This record gives sequence, structure tokens and C-alpha cells, in this order.
Amino acid sequence: MDSAEFHAAVYHVVRQIPPLKVTSYGHIAALIGMPKHSRHVGQALKFLSPDTTPPVPWYRVVSSSGAISSRGPGTEGAQRQKD
Repeated sequence: MDSAEFHAAVYHVVRQIPPLKVTSYGHIAALIGMPKHSRHVGQALKFLSPDTTPPVPWYRVVSSSGAISSRGPGTEGAQRQKD
């Protein structure tokens, strides 16, 4: 699976996460058949364009400890963590 296919697979799975539910980077990696690539899932979401349509709810993907990875202080991601 090349990088573009990997990113597309990640985005497809993340779009399936229902509102008010979350899953982990590792779970996403396992679902796309790449169970040892949870960090790559994070990278795919990190470089996600805000203009991507349909939108990818990246904030529904959490670390194995249950925390949402921030995109930095003062960003939309930081605000969504508080909500």
C-alpha cells in the first residue's frame, strides 16, 4: 500500500466513526490491515487539509491513553479537546 492509498484508507475509516464516539490510532491501523502503523495514522491525520471533502473528523481519533492529540495551543483542535 503506497502513501496515498494509506491516507485514503485512514480517511475512509475515520469518516465512519459516529458522532460522540472515538477510536484509537492503533484501532484505525488494525482496521486497514496495518496494525503496526498507528503512528502513520497520526501522521495522515496531521497533514489532513481543512478543505478535504467530505470532512474527516480527525478529533474522534485518540491515543491509546484516550487523549486527543492537539494540533497546538490556540487551534481548533485544542478547543475541541475542551468541548
